[in-house]
Amino acid sequence: MTDSAGLPPNPASPNAASRKPALRIAAFRNAAWLMAPSLLCLLLYWRGFTSWFRADDFAWLGVGLYIRNFHDFLAAMFSPQAQGTIRPWSERAFFMAGFSLFGLNALPFRIVVFATQFANLALVATIGTRLTGLPAAGFWAAVFWVLNSSQILPLGWVCVYNQVMCGFFLLLALHFLMKAVAAPSLRSARRYEMLQWFTFLLGFGASELNLVYPAIAASYTFLRGGTGARQSFRRTLPMFAVSLVYVAMHNAVAPRPPGYYAMHFTGAMFRTLARYWTWSVGPTFLETPILVPKWVLPAGVVVVSLALAAFLVAKLRGGTDHRGGTDHRPSWSVSPLFCLCWYLAAIAPVLPLRDHMTEYYVYLPVIGICWLGGWAMAEAWSRSTPGSTSGGVRARAVATAVAALYAFLVVPEAVASTAWNHRVAARVRNLVEGVAQAHEVHPTKSILLDGVDTDLFWNGILDRPFRLIGLDHVYLTPGSERRIAAHPELGDVSSYVLPPDVVGNALERDEVVVYDVRGPRLRNITSVYTAMPRETRLPARVDVASPLTSYLLGPEWYPSDEDHRWMPKRATLRMAGPSAAGQKLYLAGQCPEEQLHGGPLPVTVTVEGGTLAPAAIRENVFELAFALPAGLVGKPEIHVVVEVGRVFRPAEDPRDLGVVVGVIEVR
Repeated sequence: MTDSAGLPPNPASPNAASRKPALRIAAFRNAAWLMAPSLLCLLLYWRGFTSWFRADDFAWLGVGLYIRNFHDFLAAMFSPQAQGTIRPWSERAFFMAGFSLFGLNALPFRIVVFATQFANLALVATIGTRLTGLPAAGFWAAVFWVLNSSQILPLGWVCVYNQVMCGFFLLLALHFLMKAVAAPSLRSARRYEMLQWFTFLLGFGASELNLVYPAIAASYTFLRGGTGARQSFRRTLPMFAVSLVYVAMHNAVAPRPPGYYAMHFTGAMFRTLARYWTWSVGPTFLETPILVPKWVLPAGVVVVSLALAAFLVAKLRGGTDHRGGTDHRPSWSVSPLFCLCWYLAAIAPVLPLRDHMTEYYVYLPVIGICWLGGWAMAEAWSRSTPGSTSGGVRARAVATAVAALYAFLVVPEAVASTAWNHRVAARVRNLVEGVAQAHEVHPTKSILLDGVDTDLFWNGILDRPFRLIGLDHVYLTPGSERRIAAHPELGDVSSYVLPPDVVGNALERDEVVVYDVRGPRLRNITSVYTAMPRETRLPARVDVASPLTSYLLGPEWYPSDEDHRWMPKRATLRMAGPSAAGQKLYLAGQCPEEQLHGGPLPVTVTVEGGTLAPAAIRENVFELAFALPAGLVGKPEIHVVVEVGRVFRPAEDPRDLGVVVGVIEVR
């Protein structure tokens, strides 16, 4: 800060002394304006802050479990996972470091998530102020973003931290760009540009969505008024080349899987955009826990949309301010079209995902809409001159009514969904901790869970959280699949269910305990469950790694090594035959690199004395399919012989090893 002569104020002068209280008050006011949205965020989403882990969280928490050397570390950090994504900072490093330091204590993870979001809110407010020249515009933009129901999953589900971190890099890079454009000297501008580039490049480690930043930067510099705009715009163009190279490299090493995540570049993209827009200015899925007529939510979305459109048109036409005078914006201010450019740039990468619409996909795009809404609110309530006219009062009333309508649309859904997420996570925590306690009581026995419902399975069983506490042999009781809604695109429920015959044999040998998961605490029902009638037909699916299936295996197999079992050159087993014509025998497992050095590993399968068509293993993780003769249909028991073409003997292991077999199944 300088005096009228352009020099720093003299601390000893009376004038400077009189400024100190004013400076302190201004600093306090600015800090309060930046902190208020964060406090509102914590107030609204405190259940997310206190929630435990669920669902995909457990998959990422376990990503570092099998790291034994530097090669394993690199694979864990950078190998494509989860539909081909590569997010080393926001998923791999975040979960590996968090789990190694804090285990299953969710609070440190939540602190990082919310701290990053608080930084995002401060950046949204700061950028909003720079975009419009109105501090209140930045404040209201941050508030509107906090209220939006797209915050539910990023703040309530740890594995969605990639969105929060990606937002941080996008906003921070834009912040540095704005500082560079407004820098008073070339040296200062170059420093901020370097910081922008550094932030932009780091952002690719948070999420592939970071590739849209060049479009954001280019639109900002293109739409910004003042001298040097064209030069600033040209300096953003090399970033497009970086994003294109990233896309090419990403598609080369991690092509997007077909099916659920297939991309459809058709007219359906416009329908997807329209639906995402309704989630941006209204509640997710157009649902609310409040009992209102069906037309209320769509009507509310239309009203908010029209209000934003009216403000945008007025600004583009160089309209009037709320006092009826001309809108004299500074020459350096940015066109409100930038707000739409941010929205469209951030939403564009997910529009081709016609079959995978997710509520948090609008979390970052909606920032642009919040800037526009904050701009409208700030101008309506501007106090740049004393007094107000009837037009000014009317503008304030309209702006306040639209903001209240927006809050009415989005806040109830945000609160209700956050509460649901908290309840489900609490149930999952009770389950995992209950299983851990059961294992302490019965350390040598497998655990069978009864009463698992849809929510508990997909959030607390699917991603095998028990391996994080050293347990592999936890199963569901036979028939559990009938109580759980199927989602084939997510996983197969039946693969977690222990077959009736295996359960019966395990109970007879006292190798398993049964717990009922209904209620706040697990309840041991082994004696009751043992007395219940069960089927005795051999299973058509044999989890070879499980010690409970040992009675189905021949004597050639090596003992179970917790989560896997080795076979020698030749091994046998018993299982049920196919129930219908056309079914095949599937053999899944893992093949060590030593076995593949000599080329594809031949595999021969013989069933009831007849040799099936040969196959070969070509990758470390494999699943081979063998067609079965029609004469085997309906047989209650078949004898299977599996033989590999060669074996190897590790230096530290005297055994002749073939491959690791996981599951053998007829389906």
